[in-house]
Amino acid sequence: MHDSVRNGFNAFSEPLESREHMMYLDVKSLVSTGVGNLLDADDPENFGSNPVPLPDTFTLDWSDRNTGAPADRAAVEDEYRKIKFSGTANAPTSQKRAIAHLLVSDASIDGLITTKLDSFETSLRGRPPFAGFDGWPAPGQLGLLSMAWAMGPMFRFPNFEAAAAEGDWQTMARECRMTEAGNSGVVPRNVRNALLFTLAGWVTSQGGDITGLVYDPTVPLDADLRSGTLPVPLNLLIGVQTALETLGFDPHGLDGIAGPGTRGALTAFQSANGLTPTPGVSGIDDVPEETVAALAAQLDARGVARFP
Repeated sequence: MHDSVRNGFNAFSEPLESREHMMYLDVKSLVSTGVGNLLDADDPENFGSNPVPLPDTFTLDWSDRNTGAPADRAAVEDEYRKIKFSGTANAPTSQKRAIAHLLVSDASIDGLITTKLDSFETSLRGRPPFAGFDGWPAPGQLGLLSMAWAMGPMFRFPNFEAAAAEGDWQTMARECRMTEAGNSGVVPRNVRNALLFTLAGWVTSQGGDITGLVYDPTVPLDADLRSGTLPVPLNLLIGVQTALETLGFDPHGLDGIAGPGTRGALTAFQSANGLTPTPGVSGIDDVPEETVAALAAQLDARGVARFP
């Protein structure tokens, strides 16, 4: 992977997963730690059938949170089983922290992240749709690794994979979406992944250096969209939000979600420009082509870069 991707991965991932020094139960009832690192060998479809921790669990420097004393293997296994059957998958983080008695260091978490990232890269590069990974623009590499981080590197998205094999970045941006049903926490990752694949298409169309990240993972998403260092992506709802804000129609946030603020700004823009209002939009596919064209024309008139 490009150095920019490796160096930026932690900053990209932590706002999406948070960094936890304990074992905790994720929304799929799988024991995790660090930045969304699984420690669980259990099959989520058969909860509790194989409560055995992954070998990675025992490579970490677990210690007692009260005394700081190193934890032996038996203590780590006991902690794992306690967390596994705690029933805290949907509990507040404060409750998950309250029942954890072992902690791991930042250095240990960083080492686990690096090991997992390298392992995921190797697995992805071995899959035919992603055989050209080394030559992908940095945003595309980061987007693919983000998907693997959330689902594992052997995920199956047929339409996405077919588009990846063809280098069709715009289709990849549409087809990278992970299911959000019952897991609203994946929404921010979906928004960012779609943006990354869109930016990969823009970088490819521009030519030149593919090794740098246009997207800056060290700043908030809205700061990236307002920075002027990347084009307004009008194929995405967050791009429509950015365009509306730029043109004076406040969507009340750049988050890629069609809330009341976005719908109100969109209909105000449409009414102001003689377009048919669409107050019920829930995503980019609900925004009429004529509205997108009008946004594009006005961005062009202001000299604001946009894509496509």
